[in-house]
Amino acid sequence: MSEAAAVEEIAAAEERLRRAALAGDVAALDALLADDLVFVNFVGHVLNKQDDLDLHRSGALKLSRTDFSELGIRLLDAHTAHTVLRVDAEGIAGGAPFTAALRFSRVWRRGAAGWQVMAIHSCAIA
Repeated sequence: MSEAAAVEEIAAAEERLRRAALAGDVAALDALLADDLVFVNFVGHVLNKQDDLDLHRSGALKLSRTDFSELGIRLLDAHTAHTVLRVDAEGIAGGAPFTAALRFSRVWRRGAAGWQVMAIHSCAIA
């Protein structure tokens, strides 16, 4: 696979991840998140795949807006990529409304299930 084709696949996977999170689509998220996911959220909590899926499944996190921008994609090798992007989000978390500007860094790995996120780090943009 060419580098350009891999970058296109990862960009498409980022968009599928955005749509799945916005819709609270746990099945789609399950397919996009690696079983060994490590997610450091914007308040510093370390979550695994089940923790992240449970937030959506339970309704503890309901997103009403997720605008992705400033997407940068860097291939590390034929099966690993790093993305950095801005996410402007709105929704309800833990029963309270929120609006946030966040920076996400993700490591994607291509395996038998396709491209999946294996690591996520997010922080608030000042």
